Amino acid sequence: MSVSSVEVNKKPVSIWRNQSFLILLSSTFLLSVANRIYELLLPLILLELTNSSVAVTTMRTAELLPNLLFGIFIGVFVDRMNKKRLALWAIGLQAGLLLCLAWMLKIETEWLVPYYAIGFLLMTCNYGYFNAQVGLVKMNIPTQYLNSANAKFSFIETFVSVMGPVISGLMLLLPFFYNGVLVTAFAYALCFMILSRLSHQPEAPRQARSSFLADFREGWDAFRANKALWMMTMFIMVLNSTMTVVQTTVVIFAKMELGLASSEVALVMAAAGIGGMAGSLLSSKLRMSWGLGVLFGASAIFHMAAYLLMYFSNDYHMLIIALFISGLATSFYSVCAYTFRLEQTPSELIGRISGITGTFFRVGMPITVFASGWVMNSWGTALIFLLAGMVNLIVFFVYRTTFLWKLR
Repeated sequence: MSVSSVEVNKKPVSIWRNQSFLILLSSTFLLSVANRIYELLLPLILLELTNSSVAVTTMRTAELLPNLLFGIFIGVFVDRMNKKRLALWAIGLQAGLLLCLAWMLKIETEWLVPYYAIGFLLMTCNYGYFNAQVGLVKMNIPTQYLNSANAKFSFIETFVSVMGPVISGLMLLLPFFYNGVLVTAFAYALCFMILSRLSHQPEAPRQARSSFLADFREGWDAFRANKALWMMTMFIMVLNSTMTVVQTTVVIFAKMELGLASSEVALVMAAAGIGGMAGSLLSSKLRMSWGLGVLFGASAIFHMAAYLLMYFSNDYHMLIIALFISGLATSFYSVCAYTFRLEQTPSELIGRISGITGTFFRVGMPITVFASGWVMNSWGTALIFLLAGMVNLIVFFVYRTTFLWKLR
């Protein structure tokens, strides 16, 4: 064999020629469309039904509870099961639940408990799918392409966050709310068909007699032994709480305090998607020049600036600027957090590490979101934005003193 042929063989293949990547990217696109429409429609629907910020935050709390209750163990199930089969089950069940939700809206059900129950079950399935999908990415995409692949996943998600509000706005112009939910269910069904074509890689060999508890302990020990991963997880836990509260609060602020129509709220929220798209295009280059540690820390400063702008907003023009900055920061933050977790985790532990870290990522979210509804009821939305900005500033100063700042 000649030297030239060896060099040709060593030439890296483009990620765009990886069929598994294209299937996973397509499914990410469809689910991002579906989730974005659902996430924007549901709070607006509940505001129309109840005119209550507490009802909206209670629904959001119901959606966050599965991560807290099941997240730390779901990774064990993911590592013990066929990830492709689990992902397909999760997608199929979500499509069915969305059809039930559309039927409830069609018959104009005003009792809120079924909405909370469906939100809880939807997010249980969604979290199971997300953990399985992380494993599928790890198993099907070469390690050297993980940062590039995650940046492209982030780009797709943020591109859809631009288009999702536009689509939601169009849905809200139609005479019935349930049309948007039906579109979401259809997107899940289409994703099911696409993902079923994925050529699933063989699972890592496992000991046939290992117990559930032994599997969990193995994942927990690996997590605790990785100082960088668990320390980064603690910072993400705090930042996620502020980010989720603001994402819920800003819809209520635009609808109830700025007096925007539901379709206008959906269109204004597109600014976050535009910022996110810009961030996903810049994230790989910024990581190479700044390093992952600095980029992650910078995302907290950008978030702080966005939240303080929201605090001072008295019309939708300033809110649009704040949402753009927030979207930019969220893109930097997400690419850093999830790429770092993938890089730090071996394939055979990806489900358990994703489950454990995912639980910590979200452990404060149900509490803060539920409490925020009562805060808004008493003092309005401005206090939420101010507190979120101050927390991000404090986190940045603490983070800056750790070795994580120097991560490349």
